[in-house]
Parts: sequence; C-alpha cells; structure tokens
Amino acid sequence: MYKRLSLAATAAFRFYSSSPVTTLSTTSHLPLLKQLQQQPLRRLDPIFSRPYIKTRTTMAFPTPTVASSEVLSKAATSHDSTYKVLYFGIHGRAEIIRNLLGYGDAKWEELPIDWPAQKTKTPFQCVPVVFETTADGTILELAEAQAIERYLAKKYHLMGKNAWEEHKVNEFFTSTDGAMLAFHSSVLRGPNGPIENQVEGANKFYAEVLAKFVALHEAYLAKNGSNGHYVGHQTTLADIKTSTFIDRLLLLHPTGAHEVGISKDKTPNLWKVRETVHAHPSFKKWIDSARYKELDVSTRKMFIQA
Repeated sequence: MYKRLSLAATAAFRFYSSSPVTTLSTTSHLPLLKQLQQQPLRRLDPIFSRPYIKTRTTMAFPTPTVASSEVLSKAATSHDSTYKVLYFGIHGRAEIIRNLLGYGDAKWEELPIDWPAQKTKTPFQCVPVVFETTADGTILELAEAQAIERYLAKKYHLMGKNAWEEHKVNEFFTSTDGAMLAFHSSVLRGPNGPIENQVEGANKFYAEVLAKFVALHEAYLAKNGSNGHYVGHQTTLADIKTSTFIDRLLLLHPTGAHEVGISKDKTPNLWKVRETVHAHPSFKKWIDSARYKELDVSTRKMFIQA
C-alpha cells in the first residue's frame, strides 16, 4: 500500500518542480488521495481518477518516429502539426504548455491518463509528455515541461528575434519561475505535505517574495517602455509565463489572506503584460473555453483548503 501511495503522490506533486519527489510522508497523502477518488476520468478529457483502478479503455501512446537527427530536426520545423498532451486534469506543470498551444492556435487534444499503467512508458517516468504529429506523419515525443515550453515557444516565434533577445526572454522566464516555485512551497505544498496554515503562508509570501518580484519586474517592464512586453515590442515566452503566474496567484488565493498585491492600479506594467497576453484572439478563445474553466475549478479544489 505504501508503494502505491508513494507513486500516486509522486505523480500528483510534480507540478512545479522538474526534479523527482522521493520522500513524502504516508499520512500526508491521504487528503490528496481522497480528492483524487472523487473525480472521474473522461476519455480525451483527463482528470484525476481513482489510483490503481484502471480506466475502461487505455489509449495506446503514439509511436515516435525512429529516424536520424537531421530528419527529426526537419520535422520539428513543421508549423501544421497536431498535438496530444498527456497530463492530469489540473493546470499544474502542463499549464504553460496548454497556454502555448492555445496561443499558437494549434490543433491539440488530451490523452486519457492511467498513470500507474503509463508511467514506465514515458521517457522520464513523469508528465507532461506531448506527442507531435507533423503533416507528413512524423511523430515526435516531447518530454520535460520546460523543454517542451521552450520548444513550442520557438515554434511560435516567442523567443525573441536574436540570440541576445532569447537570452533576455530566458532571464525573465527563469525569474518568474523562481517566484512560482516559492509560491508553491510557501502556500500550496511544503516538503512534509500540504501547508497547514495557507493564509499565514500566503501573507508571508506576498510580503517577502512577491513584493520583491513586483518591484524588480515593474522596473524592468518600465525600462522596456511599459508596452506590455519584457523584450522588444512583441509577446514572448516571458510574457506568457508572467501572465500565467498572475492568473495562478489570483486563482489560488487562500480565503482570508491579504490581497495578492497585483492589479491594474498597483502594478500597471505587470497587469499590462497580462492584459496583452489575454487579448490575443486565439489565447482568449482558450481561456474562455469550458475546458480551461474546468481546469481552474479542479486546480483550486486540489490545492486550496475550503
């Protein structure tokens, strides 16, 4: 039983960390598993299901094409590919990936997940995993969240216009990612399980981490002309990362905690980044979709105490 609990928890907790979770207390799994058991799995619309009860149908993974690096590199330049995403039914580590696919107006769908049966078939025994099928039928298997994010960002021309701009995009992306990790460990889940006092954790995070993040990023955005972008005059991965971070801070605000401290009046430059990303037609279509709203509900239910 302990092994089963550990596997379920490891799968569930690899949302904001790229390193495996190896030690988790058994008792801390129980509230999470109770939530998992209450949510059904739907075909091509995955959400957490009862661990270790197999779904009625487990869809086989697409078979990646075996070819030379040159052939696969050429296939990776395709701009008319379709995608299949393997991940749980929350935002988590697949959030930026889904957002990029939405921003790029890609044709994509979600694979049903039966994690105990699928885990050993994934490249690094973790999710998300994305399968890209190009127009000529080549299938590319993409693994590790941030590697996939950068891959898709390059495909959609979201990494700047040159090597220097790409570096700056990565700088801001990494800075925001650090703040996201701090939020997760301070408010949502620590090394020993769920945070007992989320209000206290949130207030401390807002005062000690977010305030510094806001001050630095407001200044950088002002230096770039307060135009709703971190780099140049076009949307980049850095913009989408920060917009997503703000969305998650607002969604996962513990009831009774201080205000998040990011708004149009208090942080006009950061807010303009969010507004600019949200205004993109295909991205707006994605965040207005029923599926996105379902992910909002399941993510808050998973992480925020009632």
